[in-house]
Amino acid sequence: AMPDDQRERLQRRLGTLSREVERLRGILTDFLQFAGRIKLDPQPHDLVRLVDELSDFFHPQAQQAGIVLRTQLPPGAVEARVDAGLLKQALLNLMLNATQAMSDGAKPQAAHQRGELMLRVEPDGDGVRIHVTDTGPGIPADKIEDIFRPYVSMRPGGGGTGLGLPTARRIVQEHGGELTVHSEPGRGSDFVIHLPVEVPKSQKANTPT
Repeated sequence: AMPDDQRERLQRRLGTLSREVERLRGILTDFLQFAGRIKLDPQPHDLVRLVDELSDFFHPQAQQAGIVLRTQLPPGAVEARVDAGLLKQALLNLMLNATQAMSDGAKPQAAHQRGELMLRVEPDGDGVRIHVTDTGPGIPADKIEDIFRPYVSMRPGGGGTGLGLPTARRIVQEHGGELTVHSEPGRGSDFVIHLPVEVPKSQKANTPT
């Protein structure tokens, strides 16, 4: 029979190995999503409801990270033709990125100030904007474009594959939208997804030209 310490060491190694395999699988999925064509299946969805559901889903993770998660949603529905699964994935990538930025950038003296993550949906002319705003360390102006390049992760030795933000931007662009970021070092960052909203034909006919 195998001695106990040897068995423990073997179990530890197997644990490490399976974690490593999972990590590689994650990298591969990310890579395929980024490099491969993203196939959209756009359907009419209420973005207010979608963001609300996402906020419920993310709540435990925010709580665990000691972050206050808030939403600011318009009273009515805001409809757009989107691939709900992929749009949620893009938003989730932005939320995870913000959460990580806030936990990494936590200064000891600011321990009493909890990070805040705000999800906001606002109709905007012929489109809609979804904001993911954090109170993290912010991004220097000369680094803004870098964060959308694959494998440029702000965190040396941090987890993640450095594809979260590029993948989010890809997904938004495939929707005919754009992902921009406004950031102030020391104040936080505001990632904005701007999506076109197709006006239904019936409404178009009734608008005076």
